[in-house]
Amino acid sequence: MSPRLLLPAALLLAACGSGTRPDVLLITVDTLRADRLGCYGYARTTSPHIDRLAARGVLFDRAFTTLPRTTQSMASIMTGRYPKSHGARGLFSTLSPANQTVAEILREAGYDTAAFASNLFLRQGQGFEQGFDRYDNPAPRWEGNSAGAITRAAVEWLRSRPTDRPFFLWVHYLDPHWTYRPAPPFDRRFDPDFAGPFTLYEDLESNRFTKGQVIFENRLPARQVEHVAALYDGEIAQVDAAVGDLLAAIPDAAARPLLTVFTSDHGESLGEHGCHFAHGEYLYQETLRVPLIFVLPGLLEAGTRASPLAENVDVAPTLLALAGISRMQGVDGRPLLVSGAQGGAGSGGRFAPAPGRTTVFAESDFQLIHPENRRYYIPGPAGRWSSAFDGRYKLIQIPRPGGALLELYDLERDPGESINLARDGQEPGIRLRLLGELQRYVDYGTGEPAPPRDIDPEELERLRSLGYVN
Repeated sequence: MSPRLLLPAALLLAACGSGTRPDVLLITVDTLRADRLGCYGYARTTSPHIDRLAARGVLFDRAFTTLPRTTQSMASIMTGRYPKSHGARGLFSTLSPANQTVAEILREAGYDTAAFASNLFLRQGQGFEQGFDRYDNPAPRWEGNSAGAITRAAVEWLRSRPTDRPFFLWVHYLDPHWTYRPAPPFDRRFDPDFAGPFTLYEDLESNRFTKGQVIFENRLPARQVEHVAALYDGEIAQVDAAVGDLLAAIPDAAARPLLTVFTSDHGESLGEHGCHFAHGEYLYQETLRVPLIFVLPGLLEAGTRASPLAENVDVAPTLLALAGISRMQGVDGRPLLVSGAQGGAGSGGRFAPAPGRTTVFAESDFQLIHPENRRYYIPGPAGRWSSAFDGRYKLIQIPRPGGALLELYDLERDPGESINLARDGQEPGIRLRLLGELQRYVDYGTGEPAPPRDIDPEELERLRSLGYVN
């Protein structure tokens, strides 16, 4: 074990609050459901390295994205702001320079900053490069299995940089995103007995059916659906292996305490609510709940499970607080971990979970809506879904001509969100309370949608390969 992990808590706290700050590693995994990780209770061994990371720090059990698409969610993670505040509200949006990102704050504080990513919507020019000395996201990594290549590039940068300054490294892995085609041995790891037939990808490529039909009409037998879900798990295991290689390389390339933050931009529907292998259009828990882990040995109690409600807008303020920097002001997020002075007696100078939110919010995307989605009632921004969740009850508002459709679920008794209490008029007080909370968050009217952006043929083909269009 590296000696830097053995520093006493008092020395670490002094370091984080003075001239010597921790190195910071932010790992985000695209399209990763929390409930498919071992540390969140999943039975399959998809994530041994991530599980070991979680055991060393604080795991938040109830963390959620504010919008289940990459552009909008990553903008919230980087700025600490809701989509309506940072302005990147559509999948094709850019992150405006008017926003201050966590990378900009850390660079101004003396950090070397670098990002190694894989996603079409995070490419150079979209605004996510703000604050990074190096931003590495080449087009060849936008499809297929790129986790190993990302880790190798990030490790090469770590080993080549001088160690006289702290670093902020953001690594974004894409592999669990559609299509699920993990490389051997991960392609058979979780369904070794499957013997086919399986022609899903060939059928899509030959236009025998569309991705929208796969998502909303389910053209596959139940056994093949199981197999596709196993391939998704294989992609997670593939990323986990790359994360393990990254974490193993860092102790030799750093000279400071290391703050590690692990999360994802959103989850994925794997058949729940009639939605297969997609995200963005619905607001059920399978696409909203995300993993969230903070590790800082000496300052965060290993093995802590935190139950307060958290949102992805809280990631940046928490990261900065742990680094001893309090310069993210006027944002929607708040630190999820507070120092001993704030945490009260018994904290021993460590950081501890702060009181949680009373309500978390989310909204859906309004672009690239598949025509097969029969629950798409109003085109454009005015048709986006919105939701409010208080930790037990969840209200979803779905705009329709003539009045919104409301869905109310008691997740304590109905974690699968299958019994709509609003349909039978149950719990009217809770419905009205959450609707009032939601109205403070929602700001879209019923005006005409903005004209669609032109998409060039190459971009259209990439969108098709990612399952966004038919």
